Amino acid sequence: MHRQGFQGTGLTEVLAAAKAPKGSFYHYFPSKEAFGLAVLEHVETQLGAMAHGILDAPGLTASAKFAAVIARFRDLAAQSGYGLGCPVGKLAQEMSEVSEAFRAHLAGRPTPMTGLLRAVITEGQSTGEFDPGLDADEAARFLANAWQGALMRMKVTRDPQPLTVFERFARRLLTPPSAGPSE
Repeated sequence: MHRQGFQGTGLTEVLAAAKAPKGSFYHYFPSKEAFGLAVLEHVETQLGAMAHGILDAPGLTASAKFAAVIARFRDLAAQSGYGLGCPVGKLAQEMSEVSEAFRAHLAGRPTPMTGLLRAVITEGQSTGEFDPGLDADEAARFLANAWQGALMRMKVTRDPQPLTVFERFARRLLTPPSAGPSE
């Protein structure tokens, strides 16, 4: 699904990958849409676990945590030749127009990246690393949206440059006015 999209992935492929008999799918899921929502929740849980691994890392400053997040995703993107992007973003783009259940799920809660960024921004504001005048929630939502754009652009260019630009401008946004940009 990450590579081919939700609609481009057939149930036969899903069942073959899971080594499950054909009749078992509808025992667990009432529809392919319900399966897709379960996949979305699974991916969000995985991303959340990765985020907590970074947030809970001992001895890292907020700025170092921010850099670790970028590095982690840059590494994941490099492993796919920069061609996959974000699985949540891919499902959002593909399914929000055709499935009210997907749209409602995605619109009704912040993305895992938004929560991670909010936590890092709030921590950085408390330590003086990040601009205390920023609304942490608003800044996190803005950066998560820009992040999705950078990941989408990486799929097109097949290189890390969009993520590098994102990181540079995100640091400028987060840097306290008196400190000047940190790079």
